[in-house]
Amino acid sequence: MKGIINKGIKDFIEYQFGSENWNRVRLQAQCPSILFSVAEDYPDKLTEDLFVAAVIILNRPVDDLMSDFGKFWVSNTGRRAYPTLFEIAGRNSRSFLKNMDKIHRIATRNIPNAHPPELKCTDLQNGNLLMHYKSPRKLCSVLRGLIQGVGVYFQEELTVIKHSCMIQGDDECRMEIKFP
Repeated sequence: MKGIINKGIKDFIEYQFGSENWNRVRLQAQCPSILFSVAEDYPDKLTEDLFVAAVIILNRPVDDLMSDFGKFWVSNTGRRAYPTLFEIAGRNSRSFLKNMDKIHRIATRNIPNAHPPELKCTDLQNGNLLMHYKSPRKLCSVLRGLIQGVGVYFQEELTVIKHSCMIQGDDECRMEIKFP
């Protein structure tokens, strides 16, 4: 997993729950790193362990925690780490979301063994967008938060409706995004 995700988890927990809770989460996850390099690749297990530890320490439902993290990540960690990518991604939520696959590929192109998720968007006749997501990591709740975070970033309230989910045994996650 890209270090920017682990850094984002750290940023999120420190901002929302305080540095002391971050340290508790880090120790629970047996994470030796105090800092994460945004350009380095870390074992997926470490990221999973950080989320599991956060659920335990912070006593929050896993889907809520992961979604809140995704929402936070866009306007905070992601925006600060990738200002140029944010500038070229689009001028509104729709264009940004349609470019998310491209953004992931650019952000991970120089990281050996990086495996970004597959993201594909389809325009629906009702004006909504259908996002298709595939990843062995199955971070569907994080993606839902990222989508909502893109809305916050562009000051648009987006509604996300889940149609299918890999965690429930589907081949891919499909999320319909309603725009204001």
